Amino acid sequence: MLRNEASHATKYSLNSAIVFLTLHEILKTILFIPFVFLFAACSSNTSDKNTTAGCYDTLLPPSDSSTFYFSLKNSRKDTTQDALVTFVNTWFSKMLYASNEPVLKNYSGDKEIYRFTWLRSFHHPVSLRLEKQCSIIKLYVKMSDGAGGYEPGEIKIDTTIHITVDEWVVFTNKLIALKFWELPTESREETGTDGSEWILEGFSTSKYHFTVRWMPSIERNPKYKECCEYLIKLSKLNIPNDEIY
Repeated sequence: MLRNEASHATKYSLNSAIVFLTLHEILKTILFIPFVFLFAACSSNTSDKNTTAGCYDTLLPPSDSSTFYFSLKNSRKDTTQDALVTFVNTWFSKMLYASNEPVLKNYSGDKEIYRFTWLRSFHHPVSLRLEKQCSIIKLYVKMSDGAGGYEPGEIKIDTTIHITVDEWVVFTNKLIALKFWELPTESREETGTDGSEWILEGFSTSKYHFTVRWMPSIERNPKYKECCEYLIKLSKLNIPNDEIY
């Protein structure tokens, strides 16, 4: 009788232990499941961020201050496109280098890039570089504290603005209306001393082109003026109307 009771007690203890262990394992599993989903979600988000970050690369300025940002040609009579004479090339390149801007003529990546360099004789030099890569669109805004017709000075504004797809489409439609890729690099009819140089560069699908116009106006080169002024608008630079020339 005592042996039976002892045996029964042992079985009861074993069964209780099994039940306890089973409940303990179930509880651990229930508590563990949310952490699995949380870890998976965090891993997914990190992966997405890395994918997005890895899609967009940064362009660096040249290390040599004597670098020409544009190809060279012998004289203004030379009709070679996408090239400038030494004097003008040195001037424009000095302004862009002072703004820590990259050279675009040798770029070979998958970005689509447009840059407006605005050199006003008596006002601060401005560089506005619009880049699109994957689904990321950015406008790099630079302004130095010198004067476009003299010395560039130091960078006083250096900011980046995220651009919407709609804004990108508006700009590229203006480029199409301008027939940018068909424009000659220079216009011999438009020259002057004091005033401003409007330099517009573009890189798209392994093709590079740039144009230079002297003080475009509504009467002369209105589409060119409109295209560049749209980038000024996107830049959010507070330029007084009497300084837009």
